[in-house]
Amino acid sequence: MLRHGTILMILVALVYTGCASQQDPARFVGHYVELLRSRDVEGLLALHTADAEFLIPGQEPIRGTSALRDLYEWDAVLRSELLMAGIRAERDTIVIDVLVERNRWFTALGLDEVRYKSGTRFVLDEGRIDGIYPAAFADETQQRLMERFQPLMDWLGEHRQDVLPQLLPGGRFRYDASTAKLWLEVLADWNTYQQRSER
Repeated sequence: MLRHGTILMILVALVYTGCASQQDPARFVGHYVELLRSRDVEGLLALHTADAEFLIPGQEPIRGTSALRDLYEWDAVLRSELLMAGIRAERDTIVIDVLVERNRWFTALGLDEVRYKSGTRFVLDEGRIDGIYPAAFADETQQRLMERFQPLMDWLGEHRQDVLPQLLPGGRFRYDASTAKLWLEVLADWNTYQQRSER
């Protein structure tokens, strides 16, 4: 027969588990979006488990507190802002149907915003983020990005080869504050070059 203390511990565990899985997904995501907008890196990290990962399509996984700090410092430098809608919970996963992102990198590239396909996911573990899996860019966004990004890459290859190893080591983006600042400097130079070429 179970003792009263054991029964109480089981009930507390069941209540806690139920609260974690039934957490208001819109409120949770809204809090995340606000922390990102206010550039609160420590607050964002506190929402994650110690070995959480962020998997950007086509990139290596960003995993663990140190790598996530670099990513959120990148976002802080770029003043990233997110709009999310169509938020719903599926067990321990929050699914996002609408995701729009704005930041200084996209703006400097000539895009006011980028849109993602439906299906971005936040996977939770006991109420904390264990993984974020953004969906791919929407088709129109992908096309517009490539129309702008390829000329930039051509210009970098011709005029700023010296910075390519830092901006895109191994052909992949590096996410940290210093690289975000360098990207903004390079994009400013590129835009100046384009304006002069158009005269």
